[in-house]
Amino acid sequence: MNKAGIAVLLLIFFLSVMHSPLKASGDAETNYEALTLRLYYEQKWDSLLVVGEEAIEQGYDYYYMRVRVGEAAFYKQRYVRAARHLEKALQFNTTDEYASGLLYKSYRYSNRTEDARWLLRKLSPEVAGSLDQAVKKPLLYMETGPAFTNHVEQFEKNRQSGPGTYSEAYLNRNSQYLLTGAYFPVGYRMGVNAAFGVMNFNKNRRVDITFVDSLSGDYSVFQVEAYISPSFNITQRIKISPAFRLVNVSVMNPLTSDDSLVQMIIGPSKELNYNDYAYGGEVSYSAPLWALSGGVWSMMIDSLEYVQATGSLFCKPLGNLNLYSLTTVTLKSTQINNDYIVYQMIGGKIYHKLWGEAFMSWGDLSGTAEHNLQIIYNSFDKVTTRIGSRLILSVNDYLSLSLRYQVFFREGTELFFPVDETGQIFSYNYINQSITGGIKWNLH
Repeated sequence: MNKAGIAVLLLIFFLSVMHSPLKASGDAETNYEALTLRLYYEQKWDSLLVVGEEAIEQGYDYYYMRVRVGEAAFYKQRYVRAARHLEKALQFNTTDEYASGLLYKSYRYSNRTEDARWLLRKLSPEVAGSLDQAVKKPLLYMETGPAFTNHVEQFEKNRQSGPGTYSEAYLNRNSQYLLTGAYFPVGYRMGVNAAFGVMNFNKNRRVDITFVDSLSGDYSVFQVEAYISPSFNITQRIKISPAFRLVNVSVMNPLTSDDSLVQMIIGPSKELNYNDYAYGGEVSYSAPLWALSGGVWSMMIDSLEYVQATGSLFCKPLGNLNLYSLTTVTLKSTQINNDYIVYQMIGGKIYHKLWGEAFMSWGDLSGTAEHNLQIIYNSFDKVTTRIGSRLILSVNDYLSLSLRYQVFFREGTELFFPVDETGQIFSYNYINQSITGGIKWNLH
């Protein structure tokens, strides 16, 4: 064989050696071990994730390999991927505190609170006690802010101008809102969410009786609200959460007249006090990348009964909270008709510790509730559309601040009696704007 033939054979042999897969031998295992260990110490998380998962596919699956790969995924904020490797690591060593801590944080940072609580339940008291205490101590929260409206201006532009005998309207001016509450863990399988709220709506009532009297008066609708919702983790994935909300409403008729007949028409000048309430609950199923929930609630608002059924889908396509969405469909049922409300929210990480959300709902929100009765809309004016956004600043694992802006597109009404005709309700559009600041703090 000539020299050229020998060179070709040597080249083919060299290429075959270079491209042949690694065999399950002691040298190969040492190479994977040494390579992943070097990448780990150099904190080259991208390379470690690729090489480590390749090693696992080749059969080099043991505790230290899983921990290294899990930690690489954790620092790349791929928390679902990290949890999968760390769960496997704990199968090799069920008492390891380091892997348990990383797995716990992977659950927490991907909003898998139930998985985090379930993990602590399975660990020994010593290991569980060394981890983050957030799920063991109360979470305190508070929201407050004002709301403004152009209701009065829109009424003046759109009120009935034709000949009539009687006109009446209730107009919004501004409002203030305050909510304080806490979530109390009870063991690792139960918790109680309790809140107390105060709302003050400043309003104006107009009554015009042709050739008799024209009355206008400012007044307030004051609401005191109490909310409680225990939750029970039936399994690691399934949770049930009954809820109850009581709303005490106080309102004063601001109009008085020297004419006894007019006073009888506009009603007595005294305070009216009554209770609205709602009760029901929801069931949720949580998976690493999504959560599905459904609930049914019954509400009594201004002596009218409403029944609401809601289904929600929360998605985390990246396995973390850098991108997430919430889609909700609600059926509101009364004795008269059924209405559907659709809500869509998209959120994600904007920069470092700052998150942002944008949301919109279509359909009449009046007579409905959100987030398992944490919010209830007991105003009689229709809310046809709502848009808004929220900024969330995660100061640390225990403290977060939020700022929310919302615009409600509402429908005002005027009761108007044309001459020689029965009364009719005429509608027009106006908007409400609200700004709400919030704080959440895990005691530790």
